[in-house]
Amino acid sequence: MPITRTVTGVSDDGYNPLNQGNSTVTEIDTSKTIKDTSKEVRPDKLTEAEINAIENPSKGQEVHDTTNNVNKFWNGSTWVDYGADSLYTFGFIDYNDTTGAISLTAETWTDVPNNGLGAFTNTAYKPEGVTNVIDTSTGYLDFSELTLGSEIFIRNDFKVSPNTNNALLQVRYLLGQGVGEYPLLFWSERLDNGSGIDYQRVPLFGIYMGDLNTQGGVGKLQVKLSTNGTFTNAGSYISIKLK
Repeated sequence: MPITRTVTGVSDDGYNPLNQGNSTVTEIDTSKTIKDTSKEVRPDKLTEAEINAIENPSKGQEVHDTTNNVNKFWNGSTWVDYGADSLYTFGFIDYNDTTGAISLTAETWTDVPNNGLGAFTNTAYKPEGVTNVIDTSTGYLDFSELTLGSEIFIRNDFKVSPNTNNALLQVRYLLGQGVGEYPLLFWSERLDNGSGIDYQRVPLFGIYMGDLNTQGGVGKLQVKLSTNGTFTNAGSYISIKLK
């Protein structure tokens, strides 16, 4: 970082090499210069308050925000985050269910099982720090190893067979805890191609850990038909973005 100082004085012969009188010169602080190109160069580490207090930052200036653990640069008018994805680790788990067909009673929300015993279950690519995101004894999503700010995206693969035509199919997740429990409906359609046949669906749904009520609870995948029928779960592929 350049250091500015004021120098006063003249030489013995009356000649002032600094244009006489008080002059401002700029010295280079050699402790901040790069002496070994094999070393890593890192931006200054400052709190968010310290960054916002910088007067007249230079365009392109870089800092590390220790409050939010993110790098920033000055684009000429504002501080811009970059490299934000480094705050997350990624992975996935695929749970293949072998429970088979379960009976659905008309107008009744039914929990969907997932025992994870199928040949296509894959836990090899989960992010570090995560063991499971489904409790295979219940089929419920288990958020206990997900931190606040984490996200999951779930691709559910299932078949439903209604006993009558034009049945209404609804699928939801029940999230939260106790009195804070809340439903998120993410699929609703009329099955109007006939009765007694399989309708395969592969919906995608995202859940983020935005509060302790969600993060501290479970996620119950539930299905409801307007008529009796059967439901067969093939499984759930879950992409994990761990903060």
